[in-house]
Formats: sequence, C-alpha cells, structure tokens
Amino acid sequence: MYKKFSLRPRIREWRDGIAADYDIKELLFFGDFSNPGMRNEIPRIREVTNLVIETQNTSPHYKKDFTDFIMLDYIYQKALVSADNNVDTFIIFTGDGHFSSVVKFLADRCGKKVIIYAVKEGLSGMLKNVASKCIELPGEEEPERTYYSMIAYHVNELKKSFGEDSDKAPTFTSVINAVSDIYGIERETVKDVANIMADRGYLRIIIRRLGSGRRISTVSVNYDKLNRDNIRLITDTSLFIIPQKSDKTGQKQIVKK
Repeated sequence: MYKKFSLRPRIREWRDGIAADYDIKELLFFGDFSNPGMRNEIPRIREVTNLVIETQNTSPHYKKDFTDFIMLDYIYQKALVSADNNVDTFIIFTGDGHFSSVVKFLADRCGKKVIIYAVKEGLSGMLKNVASKCIELPGEEEPERTYYSMIAYHVNELKKSFGEDSDKAPTFTSVINAVSDIYGIERETVKDVANIMADRGYLRIIIRRLGSGRRISTVSVNYDKLNRDNIRLITDTSLFIIPQKSDKTGQKQIVKK
C-alpha cells in the first residue's frame, strides 16, 4: 500500500474494525521481515498480535519468496482443523491470484465464508470471483482523512508553540507551509484541502485586520463538527503520508487528493 498510495497500513484500525463484526479466534501476520521496511512494522504488528510468522528464505542459492507457500500451507491445515470447530469465517489480506484455489476450497469444500482484503489495483479478478466478499484498501476517504489529520495536528502544534496561556492562533499560511515543508507535499495541494475543510466547517477561519491595511487569516479546528460527521482523525503521526521517491526526471512524485 505504501508503494502505490504512500500510505502505511493502519493495522490497529483494521483489527478494531474486524473485531467489531467478528469474534477473532486467531490473528497471524506472515512476511519476510529481513527487509528493513518490513521489520520496522513489527512493533506496530505486536500491538495487535504476537503471532508473527517469519517467512525469510535463508538459502544463499534460491531466492524465491516463500511467504505465499507458507501462508497457503497454514490456511489448508487450519481449514481441516476448523471443520470440527466453530470457525465459520476466514479473513485473508492478499490480492494474489495464487490464493484462489484455497479460497474456493474453504468456500466449496468446507462451507466457510471467505473475506479478502486487498490493496486497490492489486486484487486478482480470479480471487475476487471466488471470495464471499472483497474489501479494497485504501478506502476512498483514507487519503482525505490523512490530509485532514496532518492539517489538524499542525494547527495544534503551532498553537502550542505560543504557550499554554496564549490566546494567539496560528495563521492559515503558517499551517499550510508547515504541512508542506514537513511532508514534502505541494503547498497548493495542502491549501486546496484546507479550503475544503473550511468550506465543510472543519476549520474555523478568522480574518484579522492589521495596520497599513494588512490582513491575516487565523485558523482553529472545529472538533465538534468533525465528531458530528463521524470523521476520526488519525492520531498516530507515523501513519501520515510520506512522499514517494523522486522519479527518473528528478521531480518528486506527490500524492495528491
């Protein structure tokens, strides 16, 4: 999901969403954690489960990634065991067509419901056809919610810089510049999202007149409006958008709303 959308997986949110609808019997993560990027995710994974299966291929001669094979083997074994217990749903995070056979086996032979979570644009059509339900990530609202969260966070951070007893509010421009500079996002992109937030009532903009005809716009966050509209801001700043690497022309690739 990071490669395609510059979004880090929201593991805890996904777990909480699933737990709201299902009684989770077991939650496992499979991966080759020899990759530094993957290994950095282990502490966040362990916030929701300690069942982390290392699939690293240690052979110096054969470089095949064994993750799919290990996952498939585990699912088949679990399917046979679950035939005699009360597990009625399997939820699998993958978009790989290699899992079509096991999904069909779970559904047709074992009578299980199979839900697939997959990264958008990475879901196999064959897998989609045999699953009971497919959910593609990120949802339409996720990039927008990430921008909202970054803007709200930096409104508060700039407010804190004035001191706890200060009645000063950050300016609209200072917030835009902070988000743009810290995350490498074009100023116009941040400004467009901030204006949308203001139009929807999520930001309060107050225009103040200064001497010599100058004016400044100060900004604050309307949390009551966000809560009424059931928009949950992201509080974990490690999940904020990180710009993609520069392309071959040297131009930074920016994720836009």
